[in-house]
Amino acid sequence: MLFPTDYADARERFRELVSCADFSLESHAHPTKKGPNGENLACDIARLGAMDAKRVILISSGTHGVEGFCGSGCQAELLASGLLHGLPGDTAVVLVHAVNPYGFAWLRRTNEDNIDLNRNFVDHSVPHLNPGYDEIHDWLVPRDWSGPARTEADASIDAYIADRGLRAFQVAMTGGQYNHPDGLFYGGKAPAWSNLIWRKLLRKHCVNAEQVIGIDIHTGLGPRGVGEAICVTSEAEYMKAKALFGEEVTWTGGGEAVSAQVGGSLLHAAHEEVGTERLVMIALEYGTYPIPETLEALRAETWLVARGDAASEQASRIKQSLKDAFFIDEPDWKLAVTTRFMDLVLKIKGSLS
Repeated sequence: MLFPTDYADARERFRELVSCADFSLESHAHPTKKGPNGENLACDIARLGAMDAKRVILISSGTHGVEGFCGSGCQAELLASGLLHGLPGDTAVVLVHAVNPYGFAWLRRTNEDNIDLNRNFVDHSVPHLNPGYDEIHDWLVPRDWSGPARTEADASIDAYIADRGLRAFQVAMTGGQYNHPDGLFYGGKAPAWSNLIWRKLLRKHCVNAEQVIGIDIHTGLGPRGVGEAICVTSEAEYMKAKALFGEEVTWTGGGEAVSAQVGGSLLHAAHEEVGTERLVMIALEYGTYPIPETLEALRAETWLVARGDAASEQASRIKQSLKDAFFIDEPDWKLAVTTRFMDLVLKIKGSLS
């Protein structure tokens, strides 16, 4: 199977496959950052079809960096399958590889500034308050990762969950926060580089389309190997997504999705740029491990960057644990991921025939 070992491997394979499949390719190099081995970092965009195509299939990976191992693998499997050929003449395909190349290369869910891109697409000229996160920040990122400070922090989290429930904790933690640059799910103070690239590519590749159908690939929530199709915007789009992908589509606004409702996501930006009437776009969320295990990995990596020693053996273990939390390198998981992804692409293709 075509899942990568690291970012450099992912990028090389993607570029080779799009070349073999007669896609055009454009690359947006990161202006300031390199990879762990000095390699270039870039968001690569491949297109098959005319620029004035009336319909566009848009598939993106690596919004959350380390989750790109799964997303890049899905894109590679799709390119190798030949499934994208034989589409109607008025249809184009746009594959966005590594929206957040820094996080992908450095095994971070966030970008070079610890920004969660799915919290960054907001109006930064107005305040965005999250008192729920303010209450729990010091517990999530304690002074030390072992010893009394960690024990006290974990006890406080356990008490919070016991009193208010796991869902309330998830909402407070993941809803997005803008006051703690060293914390989890930080939305930043201004549009990130990846934010600007995403909007730029939407304006270029979707501006002439009458219909855009999109999938943004994620991991880390839900049962192992299950790919949940999630609508994160309006109820109207939710109904359109169900008509296209099936009744199993969930909606964050209805409370049934594995993801909490958030604002400022890449999908929200797609609606702003493309127009709600022309767009149906889902987040495809693949389950890995239970939330407590994934949270442990996220907290550890965030603590490492904020307070730890990046050159230590502990750092290597924490980074590997984060990768493992968002990408299960086992044949059955990768097969389930690929099968689900191909099924959704087939549904898109069928709707356009």
